[in-house]
Amino acid sequence: MSLEARYKRFLSYRADARKFTPFWHVTVPDFVKPHPKPIDLGAGMPNEGLFPVESVHLNVLDHPFEHQDYGFRSPRLHRDHDSRPPKETSDAGKPAPHNERDLVSQKFSDGSMVDIWRYEPAGSSSIPIQSGFQYNQTRGLTPLVDFCRDFISSVHPPAYDEWDLTFANGSSDSLFKVFETLSDHSTTVLVEEFTFPPTLSNISSTGATAIPIKGNSSSDPEVQGIDTEYLANLLDNWSESEHAHLPKPRLLYTIPTGQNPTGMTLSLAKRKEIYALAEKHDFLIVEDDPYGYLRFPFYDSQNPRFNPYEHGGYTIEQYRSEVLAKSFITLDTSGRVIRCETFSKVFFPGLRLSFIVANKYFISKLVEFEEVSTRAPSGVSQAVVHNVIQKWAHSFDSAVEAWLSWVMKVAGQYTHRRNVLFEALQATPAFQKGLFTLVPVSAGMFAFLQLNLDKIPNLDKPEEAMRVLGYKFMEEGVQAVQGVNMAVCKKFSFHRSQFLRVTYAYAANDEELQEASKRLSSGLERLVEAYAK
Repeated sequence: MSLEARYKRFLSYRADARKFTPFWHVTVPDFVKPHPKPIDLGAGMPNEGLFPVESVHLNVLDHPFEHQDYGFRSPRLHRDHDSRPPKETSDAGKPAPHNERDLVSQKFSDGSMVDIWRYEPAGSSSIPIQSGFQYNQTRGLTPLVDFCRDFISSVHPPAYDEWDLTFANGSSDSLFKVFETLSDHSTTVLVEEFTFPPTLSNISSTGATAIPIKGNSSSDPEVQGIDTEYLANLLDNWSESEHAHLPKPRLLYTIPTGQNPTGMTLSLAKRKEIYALAEKHDFLIVEDDPYGYLRFPFYDSQNPRFNPYEHGGYTIEQYRSEVLAKSFITLDTSGRVIRCETFSKVFFPGLRLSFIVANKYFISKLVEFEEVSTRAPSGVSQAVVHNVIQKWAHSFDSAVEAWLSWVMKVAGQYTHRRNVLFEALQATPAFQKGLFTLVPVSAGMFAFLQLNLDKIPNLDKPEEAMRVLGYKFMEEGVQAVQGVNMAVCKKFSFHRSQFLRVTYAYAANDEELQEASKRLSSGLERLVEAYAK
């Protein structure tokens, strides 16, 4: 059975009705012999000579925070310019750079620059301004599409052959297009009971209904995440459930690794169970994996600063084969997994660049949607990503290894930050008094602080206490996201929603994470005092 015959029924009525007809396309019959050097008077795009940019030069780092070594600015310590006076001379005896422009000028000759020129010589692997800044293929610029295809084949190879990919403008755009294509008013979507709220808006805007799946906030890595027993029972007994008035689920949306907001990761055994349920009950899995490459071991309070990424602790092959969680798509033998990847968390968010991996039929429908909506994502972003990776690749056997090497360095930074935060939180009076516990996390940007409200005397309205806690945090000068604000259904998840999502991603430095921990503790202690009066 073809992919279209198998999966056309999953399309929304909007996607099924959407037809894209390229007005510039002409079918060339066999008897016509095209001119070898045609002059194009049909393409509605400017000649690259009209672009006001001749070249772009990027000062590329080998390690996160490497700029600290230069002395003139230290964002990890200061959000603004460093207040310390610059050194009079550099180590080489030359005047030290006093600002970024001087630094860039100095580094032009040391091989750290990635140059993007209007034109590139034949045989160059770089994307030039000529094509990167021009209208281009909706799917994405061919060199970067090819890299992403090689990357997926190497790191998360699908378990079937008829797969493809297309780019989008960041994860949110990917998910918007996926749900626009696959859901409508007759669609039921299973969602982890706590999740990223904008995705719920994407689902509801299509007319579909999101149904929460119970989760486990366990310290056991084999147990935490989606409660597969609950899920199996719900699906097996759908006609007798409270959702019997709805069609059986057609989609399951999950953030399986470093889940937002819980930080939890589904074990391989659970992924296999969920995929088996998808096959049995015939639904698709939308795998949103923005945090999957930020992997680390569980925190060890006996060795709080242990970081396996330091001092060459992992080889690239170990990271790829042993550290990374297996994508659902590596289990997918029938083409029912849609995987969403992004460059936001491991390159930078302002790129607005992501890609979607799925069976060729679904990708063709997503490309049709892109043709009549956003078209191709930013060519500037694509050129930056591709050319930087190619720059790094000069020191490796392949571009895939070069990219993995960078990603591992970022993961090492997140490991350090998680360790600093957990060590600081466990040293606080609030933790020592049992006002909260830390649920172990092994990936991503978020920590799960389970609040123990039963430790607070005279508390009979938890929702009121959470509101008061928010005020205390404002007064202490610290921010955290309350779990209830990320619940799919507040009533369904009420007793499991008394937690905080805190991130170690944005803080300027270790000291800021440690200070934030003290402020969280103070806010919780003040909450206890307020109810003790």
